[in-house]
Amino acid sequence: MILLTLVVAAAALWWSSSRPRMHPVVLVPGYASNELDARLTELYRRPGCGAHKGKKSGWFRLFLNYTALHDDPDGVRCFADQMSTAYDAASDDYHNVPGVETRVPFFGSTRGFRHPDPDRRNFSYMDKLLERLEAAGYRDGETMFGAPYDFRYAVAPAGHPSRTGTAFFTSLNSLVERESQLNGDRPAIIVTHSYGGTLAHQFLIRQPLAWRRRFVRHFIPVAAPWGRLVLGMQALISGNNLALPFVDPGALRKEYRSLQSSLWPLPSAKVFGAGQQLVSTRRRNYSASDVVDLLVDIGFGEGVEPYESRVLPLFKELPDCPRVPVTCIVGVGVATPERMVYPGDDFEATPDVVVVDGDGLVNLASLVAVEPEWRRRGPYFRMVKVANVNHTDILVNDRALGIVMREIR
Repeated sequence: MILLTLVVAAAALWWSSSRPRMHPVVLVPGYASNELDARLTELYRRPGCGAHKGKKSGWFRLFLNYTALHDDPDGVRCFADQMSTAYDAASDDYHNVPGVETRVPFFGSTRGFRHPDPDRRNFSYMDKLLERLEAAGYRDGETMFGAPYDFRYAVAPAGHPSRTGTAFFTSLNSLVERESQLNGDRPAIIVTHSYGGTLAHQFLIRQPLAWRRRFVRHFIPVAAPWGRLVLGMQALISGNNLALPFVDPGALRKEYRSLQSSLWPLPSAKVFGAGQQLVSTRRRNYSASDVVDLLVDIGFGEGVEPYESRVLPLFKELPDCPRVPVTCIVGVGVATPERMVYPGDDFEATPDVVVVDGDGLVNLASLVAVEPEWRRRGPYFRMVKVANVNHTDILVNDRALGIVMREIR
């Protein structure tokens, strides 16, 4: 037994010493950028949507299955139902609809978000960055690791349960520790995009400071919406088609409103101001301080309780400095909606849009909101602005990717 232990230790030492001296990289993708699997049980009762129920294999790809959404007339309806969640006030948590089980495949690997639809490989926000990392010598599962997650959910403030969010943070904690050990106890570089940045930030500030300093070498959030975004209001009003141009956002509006994560992008009054008009109808103006009234007026009153209890406490103030080295990389110089003006008394017509600077999705004020405080309190902070690059192209544009790669060190 002793001999076996010595052999294993020697092999591990050889493995570590024979590999390039790299700090491992953990990548946390943006919203709706990784695969989700589902399985239908006998409890699932949606008429016409049980095609996968009872199949021997059980699991199927729920997101993203382009064929099911584009080629099947019932595909969008069934997708919306199976992607939906429900908030249960009694348990104060979100869960899947009855009869639908879900899982996130390939945790620890980048495979799950290299192409959200691996059959068609028709788009990817992350593939080009992964290619750059591989060209620099990083290898999936050895020095490069992925942390995909169920983007329908989020985490909650202290005192409120979040089964799915807590499980993700537990897995991410173990992943960072394991990969550090695998790479000669070198601390990790955490690279994120968009919503993944705000999620990873919540993860970091919930870890003990000693843990952060031991295991995190550099935090690199790309296009993170620190003050959220005005379009977060628009998505709740009209729906979110997940950037699928052939899907009517209205067809997914009920599904989108059902998700815990749909409340996270609502704009912060700390960033956008209590008096700044963000949404207007003929009879009413709404600022970031009027989110509750807006939820009621768009017919989404059931969103008020989880917004007030599970979201607002996390984002009422500016995000805390994680007190690790940080480089924020953001796109600027792209027209970005800051106010939506509806011509009538309701929200049915297409609004006129007033634009300001940003990355096309996230307003500049939100992208740079943390800079003064984090620069003052953190051990190292950089804010890098990439001109004329939008929210998704920042991980595709060669100039922007060059900046990201220079920071991964």
